[in-house]
Amino acid sequence: MKAALTGVHHVKIWVSDLARSRSWYERVLGLEHRISFEDDDGVIRGMSFGVPGAGFQIALRENPGLARALSDADPFGLEATREGLDAWAARLDELGVPHSPIVRASSGYAMGFRDPDGVQIRLYAADERVHAALDGEAETERVYRPGPLPTVESD
Repeated sequence: MKAALTGVHHVKIWVSDLARSRSWYERVLGLEHRISFEDDDGVIRGMSFGVPGAGFQIALRENPGLARALSDADPFGLEATREGLDAWAARLDELGVPHSPIVRASSGYAMGFRDPDGVQIRLYAADERVHAALDGEAETERVYRPGPLPTVESD
């Protein structure tokens, strides 16, 4: 049998406050709590969530030091459709979550926003027409520059 990867099982995000982040990720991304993880001291510092419509999970792990060290990171990108990006922009506006505009990206369109710890969450929508147009551009023109993401208000 050939060694092969078949998909993504989970993405882990380090957070400074598990309760705050759980509330935010459930409210903003619609994540569905699956399981909580206790440390040896009996305190819950980790949780796993299903991502509706996707074949992977997002795990949150409380560690304030790592969350601070990794703030402003871009650990993963989530896939959507081009129309879905418009719907996400409207949803984020309704929730009062600052986000970037939808921009042309390396192979389609993208937008971004930040979680309460400043982690960048990028949404991508593939578009073969954009990808094909980029194939004809000079290498220096193919650099994806999405622009700055909004800052996160601290509690």
